[in-house]
Amino acid sequence: MKHGRDEDEDEQDDESPEFDNYDDIEEDVEDSEEEEEDNNEQEHSKRRQDFIKYFVKSEVPPSFKRRNPETEGNNRLVPVESVQTSGAIIDELIKEVALDYNKTGNIDKALHALKAVLDSCKDIKELDFKQATLLLKKQGVAIPFHQKPDPNAINYKFAFKTPEKSLFQEKDHVNNRYFYKRSYYLAVIAAALRKNPQFSNISFELLNKDPRRPVIVISSDPSQDKSTGYGHLGGPGGVKIRILPVIAPDLFAVHKLAPGRNNNRPAETPADAVLPPTPRYNSSLLMDTTLIAHLNALHKQAASTAAFKDAVILGKVWLNQRGLGDSGFTGFLWSMIILYLMGNGNKNNKSTNVFLRETFSSYQIVKLTIDFLANHNFAEEPLFMTPDGFPIAHPDFTAKSFSSQFDMVIVDATGRVNLAAFVNASTLNHLQFEARSSLNLFKELGSDRFDALFLKNLTEPIGYYDLILRVDKIPASFAAYKKASTQLDFPSKRQFFAHFVTRLLKLAIKSRTHLIRVSDVSPPSSNHWKITESFPEDDDTSAVYIGLVLNPETAFELVEQGPASGEDGKLVENFRRIWGTRSSLRRFNDGSIVESVVWDETDGTPEGKVLITGQMARYLICRHVSVSDVDVSFWGGQFVELLKEFGGDEKLVDVEKRTGTFSEAVEAFNAFSKAIKGLEGIPLDVTNVVACDAGLRYASVFVPQPSFAGTETVRLTPILKDHLEVLIDFESSNKWPDTIPAVQNMKLAFYIKLAELIAANMPGALATVTKPDNLDMTTGYLNVRMPSGYSFRARLRTGVEITLANKSLKMAAGTGDYGIHQAAATRFHNVDRVYRAVGSHSHRFQNVHYRFTQLSTTVRLVKRWLAAHWLAPHFSDEAIEILVTKVFVEFAPYPSPPACAFTGFIRVLELLWKWDFEGEPLVVEFEKGEITTEKRTQINTLFRGKPEENEEEQEDQHTNGEAQKEVKKKVVVCLATVDDVTGNFWTQNGPSLIVLKRVKQLAKASFKLLKDAITAGDDAEVAKIFVTPTNGYDYLIELDVSKLSKYHHNIAYDDSLLPKSKTKFKNLAAFDKNPLQRFLEEFNPVQNYIHDLQHAFGDTMSFFYDVNGGSQIGVLLNKKLVVPLQPFKVNLQYSFKFVPEEEDAPVETKKGKKEKDDGGKKKKEKKKKAMVVPDYAAIGAEIERLGLGLVTSVSSSFNE
Repeated sequence: MKHGRDEDEDEQDDESPEFDNYDDIEEDVEDSEEEEEDNNEQEHSKRRQDFIKYFVKSEVPPSFKRRNPETEGNNRLVPVESVQTSGAIIDELIKEVALDYNKTGNIDKALHALKAVLDSCKDIKELDFKQATLLLKKQGVAIPFHQKPDPNAINYKFAFKTPEKSLFQEKDHVNNRYFYKRSYYLAVIAAALRKNPQFSNISFELLNKDPRRPVIVISSDPSQDKSTGYGHLGGPGGVKIRILPVIAPDLFAVHKLAPGRNNNRPAETPADAVLPPTPRYNSSLLMDTTLIAHLNALHKQAASTAAFKDAVILGKVWLNQRGLGDSGFTGFLWSMIILYLMGNGNKNNKSTNVFLRETFSSYQIVKLTIDFLANHNFAEEPLFMTPDGFPIAHPDFTAKSFSSQFDMVIVDATGRVNLAAFVNASTLNHLQFEARSSLNLFKELGSDRFDALFLKNLTEPIGYYDLILRVDKIPASFAAYKKASTQLDFPSKRQFFAHFVTRLLKLAIKSRTHLIRVSDVSPPSSNHWKITESFPEDDDTSAVYIGLVLNPETAFELVEQGPASGEDGKLVENFRRIWGTRSSLRRFNDGSIVESVVWDETDGTPEGKVLITGQMARYLICRHVSVSDVDVSFWGGQFVELLKEFGGDEKLVDVEKRTGTFSEAVEAFNAFSKAIKGLEGIPLDVTNVVACDAGLRYASVFVPQPSFAGTETVRLTPILKDHLEVLIDFESSNKWPDTIPAVQNMKLAFYIKLAELIAANMPGALATVTKPDNLDMTTGYLNVRMPSGYSFRARLRTGVEITLANKSLKMAAGTGDYGIHQAAATRFHNVDRVYRAVGSHSHRFQNVHYRFTQLSTTVRLVKRWLAAHWLAPHFSDEAIEILVTKVFVEFAPYPSPPACAFTGFIRVLELLWKWDFEGEPLVVEFEKGEITTEKRTQINTLFRGKPEENEEEQEDQHTNGEAQKEVKKKVVVCLATVDDVTGNFWTQNGPSLIVLKRVKQLAKASFKLLKDAITAGDDAEVAKIFVTPTNGYDYLIELDVSKLSKYHHNIAYDDSLLPKSKTKFKNLAAFDKNPLQRFLEEFNPVQNYIHDLQHAFGDTMSFFYDVNGGSQIGVLLNKKLVVPLQPFKVNLQYSFKFVPEEEDAPVETKKGKKEKDDGGKKKKEKKKKAMVVPDYAAIGAEIERLGLGLVTSVSSSFNE
């Protein structure tokens, strides 16, 4: 008997709901909290039911979640400090996923009833093929022949007898005769079961997806009446009873079934023809001879080792969470490897340093078994479970005879049966890749990695692989499979495709990848079918997926080198056969002459180079599988065009003058830094120039461009010039003034002096000075346009800015005026951000970028996505960069960090969607180990808001103790780093709760859309995740695109909307520009318009827009402040109108609920106070007036 479960349905994701206003969002949040409280009482029973449903394959049910005792009741699971000390939660997991034998009483009854049916089966005399099929057809059963036999070629009989030896003849092991008789035997049993009303849900299923070995499955049928049958096996979740045929080990001459023998000869094959061996065919037959022996061995080990059963269950959880259990490496193989590691054979041959003892705990057994899987070389060292650990003394069963035919070899105690015969190279690679990753998690002492090891489901290809190829269908012209000799051992074309493609890609691009994985290529319908139906035909029309996990050290190289010209001619011939016309003999700088492939189908940018390996894989598949290029979809570069200006249309810009990489901007910065440090005549020497701009840390959405590059077109639209932010450090001095106005005036003198020196010493450079404000130390700067065209906005950092700002803050606090103090706190934060935090963050982020080449592009995509949904203004650049860094530096449960921005972007969406920002701080380590256990405890303490520790910590953070203690604004997102244990430095100004909820909704919807698009092979759908709905806003402002200096960044850029020069000469087009257009090249009107709106309306409105050249602005009213009806008061921040005196209306309170008197009736006010309502039309008119010349229209959702 083998237990099973019903297929569970995927969780259905709801569409992202619209948000109409603040009240709707807050009500949704309150409702969800109330629902959670209502569900707490039922959760324990629900979890128990989920576990029963999932227990069969030891999968983790969805309701099994880690609990935090600080936020929930004592009945929750305790948190795990370290997986090494997490025995309690491991025991809890095992308890929940294991079969509850207290609920299996009806299973015992069902087994007794099943045995009675089998015992009642009468012998059936020998019948020919036609008679046998007709007999069972009349009984409503189709014989599960994996290949339809040729009736004219069958000269043997079918019968049903016991014992089974009398059914078979000496040569029944050849030409599928055994398997045909086996199928007939099963069909007779199925017909007998079908007559019994107690068993209503009977089907056939492939055992481990082996087409030659169908089995009978009796499944639970909840619709069946409990009083008449056994449809409710095992409780609510149900189980499956599988009937597996078994034959005696000596039924056939075993040496004839050795891996190097052929036992499947095509019809009309000459007797003296030499055919290739059929190792998988032979193994399928031999496996039916060993089931009882293996069962006894496992039972014996379970009886002697207390933790054996638990280790097997825990191992099955680990396998199934990674999709390995359905890919060939089953729980049975896991059990047999544990058996091997505990046996004497392992100790004798010394092929491994891993030895298991009967006294080990389940955790120790699992850890050491994973260690063994991760490090053992199965290709060179096959496993033999024989008593001495070595092959038996027979020439047909040597180690070489096995390893030459199979990708993985685990030979049982007989020395003749390879238990891993159907584990292909793809599955083996995946198994060892995951084992190495999990082993690293086990070794991370002090870290909580239990979730990553056992609770996270990694079966979805989206987010797991860096590149995904989708082959729409396997063509009938697949030449490698058309060979008759191939079909002898591979009856399934799909399974051979996985075998063939894995080996092909490993030969060609192995050094470029960590993992090549062909997905589960057998659709569910081909593995399970009704007993009334014929064996399903091999489905070669369903899509097959190939996932690649890239090696970032080699995957982006343009050249794939092969063997040298003087090497073995066979190697050269194989290389040329693999690559075809792409291969050529080339000489390299080191003097070597080798066969090589130069891949020139890339634009040379980092975004283009990441696609090289995937393009190579697609070429190889098309060449060797005879698939057309259009039938192979390639996922990995779908979003690259979104990072290009002018909608990616190179015809619209002078490409020769614009750059596609950050390197030129960085080189220009280095030149600027060197030039500034070399200036003579400054009272203080320049010690350092610090890059602070996102464009200089490879994190701006668009690559910084020289100010003159590509602007001399026939387009009259202004293009905003990029000014890259930097800080200039002077040597320390104690002569700086001790007041802010004096320091600002002193800086102004330095700016003027620097501008003069630049003009005199740097030919071609242009320096301009912006006068600083006497109170705001973030104002005032020096703009320098270098001869290269890059412009730098430099501020002087003297070292006294933060000290003076903190002093000013303390003085403001002494006034007792909250408004004055709040303004001073804001100024302090801005000073600290500009003069300390940004430079430090830039340095740290740059270092991480050099370690993870795709971090830059991923950050740019996430910023583009947030901007496209009009949410970027509510996030600081630095907060986004820290958040994205999280998925690179702490990539668990995934086995490796993203090596493609497409994958990194998907993982960020998943993080945004699933992370509980309100309940847990997001801790990010830029350098591994920099946040100690004590520091993590401190972060959690501060996040929980314990005042005794909080006060001391806030006093110490960023030297802004007064600011941190007084700022009362609630921070929704906590991004903690080693430099900011409070986690609120970059998020104290946003996002708000409404924005965070919107982000989570959009991330979930985007993730689901991408998943569905990959499944359907339709990459046209992915663009939708960058399109935001506009029907949820109170006001929608339309802007004149010709006035937008960043419109060339618009995601829906349309050149036809822009005015054109009347001259046909490009060099004269610049003279057509009027002064306003030239002014806009240095000015962002949208940003300033938003500033004016915020100043005019304050907290009564929130504004949403695309910072990358968006032509619309969404406005949401804060319904807590802009209430439908309220008494008149002075200084309302919005337009209103009085309610006519004859109207009588109830007064609305702050909570939006109408007041009632003691009798429960609505309280009426008889107009003793003048009542006002918002004048929505006037508000819209004021919004439009403030944007005169920029705004084309303002639409409102209010009906007045």
